[in-house]
Amino acid sequence: MYFFLKVFSSYLRNAPTFAYKITYKIIYSLLFHLLKMRKRVVLINLRFAFKKKSEEWYQNTMRECYKFFSKEFLDFLSFPKYYNFSNIKFKNIEVLATAHAKKKGVILVGSHFGSFDKLFYALNKEGYVLTGVAYRQNNNGADIFFKEVRENFMASQLYKGGDIKQLKHSLVRNNILVLLSDQDAKKKGVLSKFFEIDSSTHSGAAILSKRNKSPIIYASITKIGKEYEVEFVKIDTSGSISDIVQQYTSEIEKTIIKNPEQYFWFHKRWKSVREYI
Repeated sequence: MYFFLKVFSSYLRNAPTFAYKITYKIIYSLLFHLLKMRKRVVLINLRFAFKKKSEEWYQNTMRECYKFFSKEFLDFLSFPKYYNFSNIKFKNIEVLATAHAKKKGVILVGSHFGSFDKLFYALNKEGYVLTGVAYRQNNNGADIFFKEVRENFMASQLYKGGDIKQLKHSLVRNNILVLLSDQDAKKKGVLSKFFEIDSSTHSGAAILSKRNKSPIIYASITKIGKEYEVEFVKIDTSGSISDIVQQYTSEIEKTIIKNPEQYFWFHKRWKSVREYI
């Protein structure tokens, strides 16, 4: 898989625009129409989250979601070509700058919404040093390839379930520690309301903040026309772990509601609390 991804990446970087667009259409059609990859999961998630929408809305949103992430995946594989040409606008980067100036590191909480890798790339361009935490891919070759790409704009990519001391060290060095906190956390999670559903949610950001007195900033990136708009929200860390988790979970929900087609609905977000049948 690693060799295939390297070759495919080289093709995408060198392909003319028309060939790239044709490739995108092929990938989208393959995933959506032929393989129908996780379509059932996407529809179940949309019905859980948006209970009163029509069947036409569910189908259209699902279709647009596949289109969006097919394009984002190809952009990622072709790194850095289409990242360099992305028009990324920071709406209120002073929120992040103020937190970073405290020299306690910053815990940047995000989700699998929008062009999140482009957000990290843009922050690196602004001079911030990032440490990312990701799930290890099932395929070792793919895992190595994705890690290699991300370490072009991150100082390091760590893995969930790894040594927590590495996370603390990144904050001590005043890095931006990136945690995508929107997936099901199983038995280790804190229950928070997400689309009015009691949802097992990762609490690592809240725990690290309490232990290290590091500020938490929620970040989102939304594609609007030909631009990408980045917005930051300061999270109040004075309350309990549950309070903090609920705050950033609510921010994730608000972001999704505005542009549901840009959320990665392919995860079984509620598998700890609901059956996917």
